[in-house]
Amino acid sequence: MIKKVGCAGFRVDLAIIDEHNPGKYIVGIECDGKIYSSSKVARDRDRLREQVLTGLGWNLYHLWSTDWYRNRDLAREKLISAIEEIKAKSIINELESMEIKKNSF
Repeated sequence: MIKKVGCAGFRVDLAIIDEHNPGKYIVGIECDGKIYSSSKVARDRDRLREQVLTGLGWNLYHLWSTDWYRNRDLAREKLISAIEEIKAKSIINELESMEIKKNSF
C-alpha cells in the first residue's frame, strides 16, 4: 500500500499495489480527509475528481471516516471485500484480453 498516489489535484489517499503487475495498482482508496476537504466546490470533490481518476484507469473505493469510527470491523470487511472483487474482475479482464489477442492472430 502506498499513500498519496497521483499528481496535481488528482491523488488518491491510499493505493493497493497489484502484486502480479508491478507498477500498477488494484484500487485507489479515497478518504474524507485533507485531500477530500480541500476542494472548494462539492462538484469538484464528488464528481470531477472521480471522473478524472476513473478516466485515468483507477478503480476507486470511498472509505468514510464516520463508517470507520462507528463500526471499524464492518468498514474493514467492506473494504477487503471490494478489493477482492476488483482483483477478481481485473484477472478476468486480463484473461479476456489475452484471449482476444490470441484469437486475432
